[in-house]
Amino acid sequence: MKSESITQLIQDKARLFGPKPALSMHGGGTAEQYTYAELDASAGRLATGFMDLGLEPGDRIALLSEARPRWGVVFFAAIRAGAVIVPLDTRASERELSEILDDAAPRYLLVSHSVEDLAGALVAGRKDLLVFSIEPQAENTRYESIDRISAQATCPYFERAPDDVAVITYTSGTMGHSKGVATTFSNLLFEIQAFRGVMLNDSRFSTVSILPLSHLFELTAGFLGVLYGGGSICYCNSLLPQDIVGAMRWQKPTCMTTVPLFLKLLADAIRREVGKQSRTQRVLFCMARSIARLSPLAIRRFLFRALRQRFGGRLEYFVCGGAPLDPATRRFFESVGMPVYEGYGLAETSPVITTNGPVSHRAGSVGKPLPGVEVRIANDGEILTRGPQVMRGYFGKPELTAKVIDEDGWLHTGDIGYFDHRGFLHVSGRQKNTIVLANGKKVQPEELEAVLFEHPFIEEGCVVGVAGNRGLTRGTEEVCAIAVANEAAIRYCATHKRDVQELVDDLIREQALRFPPFERPTRVCVRSEPLPRTSTRKVKRPEVCRWVAAEAI
Repeated sequence: MKSESITQLIQDKARLFGPKPALSMHGGGTAEQYTYAELDASAGRLATGFMDLGLEPGDRIALLSEARPRWGVVFFAAIRAGAVIVPLDTRASERELSEILDDAAPRYLLVSHSVEDLAGALVAGRKDLLVFSIEPQAENTRYESIDRISAQATCPYFERAPDDVAVITYTSGTMGHSKGVATTFSNLLFEIQAFRGVMLNDSRFSTVSILPLSHLFELTAGFLGVLYGGGSICYCNSLLPQDIVGAMRWQKPTCMTTVPLFLKLLADAIRREVGKQSRTQRVLFCMARSIARLSPLAIRRFLFRALRQRFGGRLEYFVCGGAPLDPATRRFFESVGMPVYEGYGLAETSPVITTNGPVSHRAGSVGKPLPGVEVRIANDGEILTRGPQVMRGYFGKPELTAKVIDEDGWLHTGDIGYFDHRGFLHVSGRQKNTIVLANGKKVQPEELEAVLFEHPFIEEGCVVGVAGNRGLTRGTEEVCAIAVANEAAIRYCATHKRDVQELVDDLIREQALRFPPFERPTRVCVRSEPLPRTSTRKVKRPEVCRWVAAEAI
């Protein structure tokens, strides 16, 4: 049965796969699990409860929770009740979340137990915002459980038009303010059908989910796409390789959607374990990799069957997005029979534009456009795209929408790229200043610059993304703060016998505590000369990046 509506997806799949596990949880002391039939019934009862509370079509429901089975219940209940889901990132700062709530103006906020304190701060002064806990009714929670508002029976679902907004996800903008990306039901349906066709996933597929469901990549590819095919999802709310590997052994996944940081951590962990083995075992591992590089995929999987068994024995591939993947990490997994298929997209494109896959794959590229997606390269090298994956627009911001989607329907990505002779897209850079970290998170330099260099000892400064040269950041982009110390700082250091670099480093890192950990600079450089600027006093960021690279030599 092929679902042609997101609102009917779980009802349709429940009829086909009723007793089959749909969503489950590994670790964390919880046995949370839903079959397809249970997911359908729970979502239906909660949807009825929402409507009994007076929810109107188009009302927003904000969901602040880690990825888990009950997240899925809330999602399907909300859309069946006619609401729009606003998924929130639990790792975002209180300031960021407050701005989102101001912009989205949700009627309800649903939270998990782990973020109840944060939720309490967010709802202070918001008298019209009703808060519920997604925890079971028996749990000791600050807010009333969704179980208490769930009805005993299920009312007919509220059908949605294809162009109705299903989800509003927030992404940082070039001005440093959050923008709500309005994704429609037709956007979502197109993405999961097209992506599933490329990845060939069906009811035998299973996955371990480690990415936030507040990101459209995981929502479409790792959640809706898997359920659309009748597969099973296991959640693991840990980024520790040993915890994730434990979940993989339990779930026996066939594929995983992930980001470069996890793959780098996993590859490093495997290398460390190999390094602890006997000399003979290390030599055999290296010999097997040498043979594998020239062998078909089936031979590589045979050679490393013991390694694959540690990950459940069924893993066919990883799907990676959100940031560029270190080539060495990609080659490592390719050689041991677990290829990594890179893709490219934006929140504004629901999100996948292009991807590699089992049938069509070229290392170093981000793949070919999904069937039905148009991509072209503008005269200045910018990647433009058009098609059923393009968002409806930025929520409540028609002027901003018009700046990125032109009159002919082409969305201007702000990224620079090119097609090779085989039709694979390569992304070579960004027009914008946004820094994309290895874990897929995006950092806006202007936000940091407005705070980091406030100390009177600092003359000026800027923040850029530079290539990491050590540890986990090697080969990926990291946040670098460049500061120019003034004469007062130099005199202070001379009097107190302190190093200027050490002083400035301490000052900036103290200021950085006002931001979430992932946004804080991992490198601080001190210049003795003023920053290079244009005639309009704009910092020449490429020149600064070249200077940082030279300093690292």
